[in-house]
Amino acid sequence: MAHAPPLPPPGAAPLSPAHLSLLDALPHTHVPHALKTVTVPANAPPDIAGKSFALVVCSLHDQQKCDQCAVDFAPVNFLHQFLRFAPAEAIPPPPNVAPPPQRAQAVTNLKEAGNNAFKAQKFDVASQFYSKATDAALSRPPWEPAALGREEAAITLCNRSASNAFSGNWAAALADAQTVINLKRPWTKGHFRKARALVGLEQYEDAKQAVIDGLQYEPNDKELNNFLQEIEEKIKEADKAFPDTVQ
Repeated sequence: MAHAPPLPPPGAAPLSPAHLSLLDALPHTHVPHALKTVTVPANAPPDIAGKSFALVVCSLHDQQKCDQCAVDFAPVNFLHQFLRFAPAEAIPPPPNVAPPPQRAQAVTNLKEAGNNAFKAQKFDVASQFYSKATDAALSRPPWEPAALGREEAAITLCNRSASNAFSGNWAAALADAQTVINLKRPWTKGHFRKARALVGLEQYEDAKQAVIDGLQYEPNDKELNNFLQEIEEKIKEADKAFPDTVQ
């Protein structure tokens, strides 16, 4: 029996005669089946309780798996239920579809909440919001462009590094700054945050090197150049306070 030409989805080309001939050549066995409407019990999770869905069953015995008819519709029904009740982010979208804006908006909202707490000098609270924003950025589904999550995380971790620095948590500030550099090496802000944390730890030579590393990407960066002068002054002061007495 020849197949009726299937209707193509919107934007797709219709099947060619060669493809239709190939479909006609495939062996086909008629399987007696029927659709049965089932209601999810009330004791199921609240997001699906009471909802209805269709099951494919054997039309002769009303069973998903029927040994008498040698059919097993359980895998098809499982796939249907998964697609029916799965959250939107669990199902890959068609190719070349822009990611939904909800996650990016959530990251922005959490980051702004952190910024407001930072301005109010509530640095611990700010760090918590930046942590949540980072988690949201890095929990994007694997089919979304990885660069989106890296870009968002670089910004939120850079802000958390600053918040940790103002809290005097220099080790955490350094760890965040180094992660920012790993995510977005040409961005001079990450190198500045690293140098700032190293100054807090009184590791002035390492701080100087961190600034020099950043200047490789932006030699005229005013913030880095000014901070380099501050670090060199601290190095001179440290040399005066602890002169080398080895002969």
